Amino acid sequence: MRCFIAIDSGGTKTDAVLFEETGHILARSLTQGCNAMDIGIGSACESLLGVLQNLVARIPGDGTLVSIYSGVAATDYFGGELGRYIRPYFPDVTMRFEDDAVNLISGTLGHQDGCCIISGTGSSLYARIGERIVHLGGWGYLIDTGGSGYAIGRDAILAVFRYCDGRAPYTRLYDLIQEQMGMPPEKNIPGIYEGGRPYIASFARTVFQARKEGDAAAEEIFQKAVHALAELTFAAERQFGGPYQGVLGGGIFAAFPEYAEELKAQASPMATLIRATVPPILGGVIEAMWGQAECSAKVRQRFLTEYKADAMQRVSE
Repeated sequence: MRCFIAIDSGGTKTDAVLFEETGHILARSLTQGCNAMDIGIGSACESLLGVLQNLVARIPGDGTLVSIYSGVAATDYFGGELGRYIRPYFPDVTMRFEDDAVNLISGTLGHQDGCCIISGTGSSLYARIGERIVHLGGWGYLIDTGGSGYAIGRDAILAVFRYCDGRAPYTRLYDLIQEQMGMPPEKNIPGIYEGGRPYIASFARTVFQARKEGDAAAEEIFQKAVHALAELTFAAERQFGGPYQGVLGGGIFAAFPEYAEELKAQASPMATLIRATVPPILGGVIEAMWGQAECSAKVRQRFLTEYKADAMQRVSE
């Protein structure tokens, strides 16, 4: 039995699966994220190794591990260190380390050229052209995270504080943010700073709600965010040199379809944008099998069916 391991790891969680070439899942592991930017390269290496060793220990007696594909956030910067640490433990196994964004591309497009635009807590565009991976935008919240949940939430809170100061007219965002915070926003400065980026990003939803109600400030924030991501699609033109496909992924696109539709309207005419409808780990499965076995439609469907069943079982527990 030929076995494979696929990993999708971001800042929040690491999703890893051990499966055979039919798409049958032998084991799954859910642990903390392995983003070295968040937990340090030492902790990221140890955490990833622990995940792999846990799955390898569950390979059946007649099984042979053929390939490991690790889609891990911040691999752009720390991929070399991860590889040097992990490879000696699995010397006879084909192994690749790439950014977790590649999982998003491959899950929808397969192993071919294209890009993904991510809007979750953060934002970025990753393009794959041949064997080259290009990162555009998303240089971190201190510099550039335009179009992200964090940026939208931050702008919403700023609009509220401008109203509180008398620098801007009333906005419906004040009431929606006060309701979510459970107190007047101007009284919650310590909570905002303590909660940090994820907490601030959680207020992005108020912009979409207020916009539906016709709020001018919310519309301005919405358009600013869309423009920031649309810019990336025009920048990507120069990388592809012609028409290209892009996958839209991340929590904001998933929760607010109107955001994806507006981006499609403002994006480069060279870009055909598609909302992701499959879990990113499927991209890891496709990449783990690339060059080793055929990842047919039948294999993908079996994997997705078993993966969804596992997810439902975990929720019920």
